[in-house]
Amino acid sequence: MARIWFRAGLAAAALGLMSHVAAAATTDPRLAVAAERIQDGSLAEAVELLDEVVQERPDDPDAHLLLGSALSLIPRRERAIESLLRALELRPEHAQGYATAGMALARLGERDVAATVFERAISLNPALGDAHLNLALILAGTEDYEGAARHMAKALELETEVSARAHLRFLNGKLLVELGRVADAVGEYERSLELDSGSGEVYLALGMAHKTLLREDYAFPAFRRAVELAPQNPEAHYQLGLELQRRGDAGAAADRFLEANRLRPSDQPVVYNLARALHQAGRLEESKRYRGELRHMIQAADKARENELDTARLHGEAVRLEQDGDYAAAISKYREVLEFEPLNPVARRNLALALCRLGRWGEGIAELRAILRDNPDDAEAARALTIALDRSRDGSQGGL
Repeated sequence: MARIWFRAGLAAAALGLMSHVAAAATTDPRLAVAAERIQDGSLAEAVELLDEVVQERPDDPDAHLLLGSALSLIPRRERAIESLLRALELRPEHAQGYATAGMALARLGERDVAATVFERAISLNPALGDAHLNLALILAGTEDYEGAARHMAKALELETEVSARAHLRFLNGKLLVELGRVADAVGEYERSLELDSGSGEVYLALGMAHKTLLREDYAFPAFRRAVELAPQNPEAHYQLGLELQRRGDAGAAADRFLEANRLRPSDQPVVYNLARALHQAGRLEESKRYRGELRHMIQAADKARENELDTARLHGEAVRLEQDGDYAAAISKYREVLEFEPLNPVARRNLALALCRLGRWGEGIAELRAILRDNPDDAEAARALTIALDRSRDGSQGGL
């Protein structure tokens, strides 16, 4: 659950950043242009323009703030942090500057620092609702749900826009579930729907809360409405299928499980319940097919567990070889690991770093860029890429 909240915090930071950088561009017309470039995704052009402004106006806090914000989106970690901290140093009593810097730092994965910066923004201006919201999301990411709930309540108190209040009610409901206050969460979800009745995600959460409280008669219509509003949500179809199955409507349950399986293939609980519902509905050939599919999935999972053991062994060998300075052999072992787990983030980063340590900068940098394309929030890969780019430009022969 912590990972979900942390991603939500990063998403909020990325969204909030755009409005704040645009508002900051007041001291030089070029800053307004740079803010527009950031908004339309032309980050390299924005950085080039802001570098020019910073060289001419080294004490302009807005320029440093915008530059750090743009660099955080590329991401160029070390330069971004340097620019953000310089902006705060130049204007230490500017609450909105802290809020904007906090958003950029959150995007870079610096959640502890971001939390401190948001706290400073709030101490300077307790009426900054976005700062309370983003701090709440970061605290939830560390499983400090009590602290998160306090700041979420303040964000709700300050928010006046209807759709935003609806979303905050939904998030507050999720916090209450984490705190074990499921009945109170039901109330928050209902208040959210009073403000905005068109969210399938909220209906799904409401149904899950009712289900936890064993209020199946209330859960059922909530799941049905969730499917109507969010037909591409596999969990909504699955939960509605379970309720239909519990009510004895096997045919309708099978249809929901079929849709959940289409949207989320290879999910064992979905396939298990699908085979069961089809059998209960008298659709025996279909049930037999999905039972066979389930057996294959279980066998594949068992094989994957065996592969995990092999992968752990190979990875350990690769790390030992790298520690001994045998980078070529380590690279070979890391590639064996990636044959089993092609998206293993640690093995991919280690492979990239070993390539760089051999002076094969182009290959290492390309691998780090690929990792960040797959996972933009990988702070370790971002840090490694920043160092690799700097050292490759310096013409260093040694590795990282």
